[in-house]
Amino acid sequence: MRVRKNKFLPILRIFALFVAVLGVAFVVTISSVDMESLRGNVLAVLRDATGLNVEIDGNVSWKLSLRPKIELNKVRVANAEWAKNKDAFYAKKIDVRLNLVSLFRDRPTIQNVRVYDAKLNVEKNAAGQVSLPNLAVDKNANAKTTVAKYPFKDAGLGGVEIKNLQMNIFGNKYALGGVNIRKSYKREKQEYNGWVKVDTDVFPFIVAFDEYNADRKIYPVQVAMSMGGDALIANVALEGTSKLPIDFVVRGDIPNVAVWGPVFGVDLSDVPDLQVNIAGGWDRKKLTIRKSAIMLRNTEFTVMGNFDWSKSVPVINADIRSAMVDLADVLPGVYDGRWVRPKRELNVFKDVPLYGKWFRNKDVNLRVDFDNFLVYRDLNLKNTDIVLKLHDNHARIDVDVNVAEGGVEIGADVDIDENGYLWAQVGAIGERIYVGEILNQVGKSNFLSELPVNVELYVQANGENLSQLMQTVTGPVYVYSVGPGYAHSALVTYMYGTDFLTSLRHSIQDLFSSEKKYNQIKVSCVALNVKLRDGRFETQNGFAIETNAINIRLAGSLDLGQEEMKLSLTTLPVRGLKLSLTGNVVNTITLAGNLAEPDIKISGAAVAGKVASATGLGLLLAPFTGGIGLVAGAGVGLLAGNLIENWLADVHPCETAMERGAPSYRDDPEWLSQPMAELVSSVLRQE
Repeated sequence: MRVRKNKFLPILRIFALFVAVLGVAFVVTISSVDMESLRGNVLAVLRDATGLNVEIDGNVSWKLSLRPKIELNKVRVANAEWAKNKDAFYAKKIDVRLNLVSLFRDRPTIQNVRVYDAKLNVEKNAAGQVSLPNLAVDKNANAKTTVAKYPFKDAGLGGVEIKNLQMNIFGNKYALGGVNIRKSYKREKQEYNGWVKVDTDVFPFIVAFDEYNADRKIYPVQVAMSMGGDALIANVALEGTSKLPIDFVVRGDIPNVAVWGPVFGVDLSDVPDLQVNIAGGWDRKKLTIRKSAIMLRNTEFTVMGNFDWSKSVPVINADIRSAMVDLADVLPGVYDGRWVRPKRELNVFKDVPLYGKWFRNKDVNLRVDFDNFLVYRDLNLKNTDIVLKLHDNHARIDVDVNVAEGGVEIGADVDIDENGYLWAQVGAIGERIYVGEILNQVGKSNFLSELPVNVELYVQANGENLSQLMQTVTGPVYVYSVGPGYAHSALVTYMYGTDFLTSLRHSIQDLFSSEKKYNQIKVSCVALNVKLRDGRFETQNGFAIETNAINIRLAGSLDLGQEEMKLSLTTLPVRGLKLSLTGNVVNTITLAGNLAEPDIKISGAAVAGKVASATGLGLLLAPFTGGIGLVAGAGVGLLAGNLIENWLADVHPCETAMERGAPSYRDDPEWLSQPMAELVSSVLRQE
């Protein structure tokens, strides 16, 4: 053992001496380097690698490390003179690792770059010029006779990492926690790998460039990114001269879309996992998406179209189709039942933008075609066909859809002024829409059956957001039945309690149909006739429901602009019918206050006892309101005695509603008195 030890000690001394000499040489080398010369040499390398006019405004200093590393402070690339942001790129600090041997030469070799707190600003002026500086021009470009082996020049950097990247591109803000890219040394291809960091999630990727394909005159490129499911894989063909992706196919999974929301500054928390199979191409100033598929859970969309910005007015063409769209799949957060009331006053229309300025100076042709569109539970809008055409700041919208065995046609003309203010007129007609079928599709199958209705409306409105549109909406609205319906015992029980049915069974022999005795009441007709004036309507006779036992009337006002209501829904016995319902002849439900969460006052013990329960009116209105306040025994509220007397004496309230429900006012615009058929036909599409 002593002999071995004696042999090992000289070797150890030699190694220690070598390390010491190397350390001294390293220190001497670093100390002998002129920092100003090094600044200029590093700048030259960075400018050559990026093709940009990089500047270092701060100091350059050595950083303590086992490898030669320098710290660059306040590094920037100047923006165009007309840009609002003076710097196209700015980094608070950049660490650069150098090759030790290269320090003895005039041109140091950069092995790695780490950028901290970077900002990127790209702007566009009125002439369409982009502020991003032009890449350096190859002085020998005209002398080249052969095509480069790979599409992009190797920057000569072993790796680049950016920590905290803030981007402002054409006014849209994006943010990334970090980006890392490293060169992989492959003989047969040019390959890079790295990762993208979003918040705390890290997504690795690989980019591989194949050699130039002379037959197709393209550079084949493969990109793969792992996001948790099947890898997102893109096969891209770069045009040989412009290097634009003239052909691409992207397939794979994006399992956690919400993670990318902060990157683009939008809330994507309600967007489910995605599966994509997208094909297209980019030809300088035109992006084309060929027939492609996007899957959101069980809902598949077929999309195609293009975006052409080669002219002064960009053109957007899009076609979106699906055999079945279920909103519960597409927007699961809307139906998860976890809604929590915010600590503020609820509203319906406020704070809803219409993006009028975005649609200015664009040509848009959009077609949406869904065979089946489930909007709530099993409520299915069949054969939904939406066409939007926007040209010269005028939009034309046409909608055709089948609802509950009936057909609905909607037409709208919208003009957009220079401030993004919308001026709209809308006409709609719906024929033989079965109310009973709608209730059945939303899970209320034992309330009402049949009762087909027609709907007609024509309104004009203007504003830059939805609230302003509601404050100005003006026009007539008709809803009237074209066949009978049947109210079932469950609906009557919900509204009046079981005592009401018991009284009717023993007092009226022919109240119920012979097929289902004691189970249903015939609804003869339903009518609604109102005129909106600046978002508000008032009515005394504009709403009626007739049955062979009771009539239902409504009086009061509804203000869409202020989001307020004061309405009383009243039931009255048919003239000549003698009934005693817990001592009351008239039962009234009054809805008043905020449109989003009205207070509901109820008269009549039988009514209050049932409706105030968890399975009463509160349950019926829950999908449409944020909250409900119930007060029992409140009387008939805003109804005057003479109005009730007139209602009791009215033999045909539906006819009264359609004939006298919406009287004209002295200061009405002339068009408001025109026949509904003329108004609607003026805006609907003419075949």
